[in-house]
Amino acid sequence: MNFSDSKIYKHLTKLVGFDTQNPPRKIDQNSDIFKYLSDNLTGFNISFIDAGDGCLSMLAVRGEPDLLFNFHIDTVPIAEGWNSNPHQLEQQDSKVVGLGACDIKGASACMLSAVNQTSGDVALLFSSDEEHGSSQAIKKFLTTEHGFQQVVVAEPTLAKAVVAHRGIQTATAFFEGIPGHASEARAFNDNAIHKAGKWISSALNWVSEQTNQVENLSGLPFNIGTIDGGVKANMIASSCELKFGFRTLPGQDSQTIISALNSLSKNKEDMKIEPGFFGPCLPASNQNYESSISNAIALAKHLNVEKGDAVNFWTEASLFSQAGLTAVVYGPGNIAQAHTANEWVDIKQLEMVEKSYINYLNQ
Repeated sequence: MNFSDSKIYKHLTKLVGFDTQNPPRKIDQNSDIFKYLSDNLTGFNISFIDAGDGCLSMLAVRGEPDLLFNFHIDTVPIAEGWNSNPHQLEQQDSKVVGLGACDIKGASACMLSAVNQTSGDVALLFSSDEEHGSSQAIKKFLTTEHGFQQVVVAEPTLAKAVVAHRGIQTATAFFEGIPGHASEARAFNDNAIHKAGKWISSALNWVSEQTNQVENLSGLPFNIGTIDGGVKANMIASSCELKFGFRTLPGQDSQTIISALNSLSKNKEDMKIEPGFFGPCLPASNQNYESSISNAIALAKHLNVEKGDAVNFWTEASLFSQAGLTAVVYGPGNIAQAHTANEWVDIKQLEMVEKSYINYLNQ
């Protein structure tokens, strides 16, 4: 059978055709994509959990499952450089191209195909705001009495089970100086931008010394994204702020790292750090690392899916882990194709994932 005649292709064509770019996140429970999902989940009990501002999830349950499968249905905005219509799925030899085909509507298409060829108990959670960056839909869901102890979160993992990934922490550092005329010698030490510069040098040196390793991941990715301060060249800057971020290893606590970075300032009164967005590592640092990994590997074996390496990118699986669930990340596609122009996913991986879903549902 040609792939274009398959149920996966049919579903993925429809899913890619729905514009779910985020932002602007123009979606509610009456949106066409939720209607399509509902129409193709015959026999499921369907409910919505709304966190507001277009952040919602649809829970579809058949039977009495103890394992949850999670898929986000939003995409990033259309990148420059597309050679085709991003919302029209196109087969090109051994791959299919379309916005969200890799990240991660391909997995949703595989599951829609699988559940309609089987009758096993299964729970599916489709969320609308993963690309938003605050994950309100999942956070809201996790406050409900859902009863699940295990979850498989769909993200591009080359059709392998990922049981560990880095966390993400952003922050803003504020530096205070003493304003005045730049001709004064005290400008060297009193300028807020100078203080920020010294801290940056110390921070980069400290980060370069972090050599901890977990599985195939090592070190501490760190980036200063913006810096702003001062008025003009002949005035001592009274304030400066910079935004930075870092990626924790599985098991690392981001607040411990922030405290270490904060201690690099010689005068604590001149500087303060305010944490921004936080995404836990997988397993989350509030869980026992060894038992969490062991449970996740056991879940991968139960799904009969090969274990993959730990990854640098962040996923909402860590939020489930933080809430105490055993979490595995699994889906078709390569993260290198996500968020790019001409986004694509390998057909063989779609077929592998569909098969794994069917095998699980037939157990």
